[in-house]
Amino acid sequence: MSEAQKAESVNEFIISGRLPGLNEYTRACRSHWSKGSKMKRRVEEDIGWHILAARGAHKLHPVHGPVAVSIEWHEKDRRRDFDNIVSAKKLILDAMQKMGIIPNDNREYITAISDEIVDDDKDFVVVRLYDVKE
Repeated sequence: MSEAQKAESVNEFIISGRLPGLNEYTRACRSHWSKGSKMKRRVEEDIGWHILAARGAHKLHPVHGPVAVSIEWHEKDRRRDFDNIVSAKKLILDAMQKMGIIPNDNREYITAISDEIVDDDKDFVVVRLYDVKE
């Protein structure tokens, strides 16, 4: 993502806590046919509440054109692998679509996704959307 794109963004939200990784989701799916579905629905609902809070604080608004997405994964320990952590971006994108922040999570609207893992005191995720000029 270019510095110009980063400078344009004020469209962001923060998800408090740790999102489940791919290992946790896979374990839920394999334990019972409905557990994976319930986990996905519950996590997306939780992300939805964070989206609503950011909209109410005027930090997040719906976008209508293509965007680049930047996700900072703040982790309080180093136990999980990079690929396990960032797999939760699927849940974030699906929740943004359900909440009307993005029209769709296909490549027409999501042109790039960047991930950065930050060692921190607590677990949280910062999601930023950058308008892409066509």
